[in-house]
Amino acid sequence: MSEDIATLDEQIIRLVGRRAAAARQQTRARVSSGSSRTSLAEENVVIDRYSEELGRPGVNLALLVLGLSDRLPAR
Repeated sequence: MSEDIATLDEQIIRLVGRRAAAARQQTRARVSSGSSRTSLAEENVVIDRYSEELGRPGVNLALLVLGLSDRLPAR
């Protein structure tokens, strides 16, 4: 594996972790304000964004990113 790809993979992993932390923070704020834990409207915006940029595979990637954001442990 080339160094460029390895570096990009490290950055992607780090960014997914940052996104998970931001999603946890947003979920806490939503719940503390009396709203539901998840906003389907916001999730649909994410899915649409990935789809517009990457086509059908973008939908799959968005669903993975959203799922990881819910399941990754805090670091």
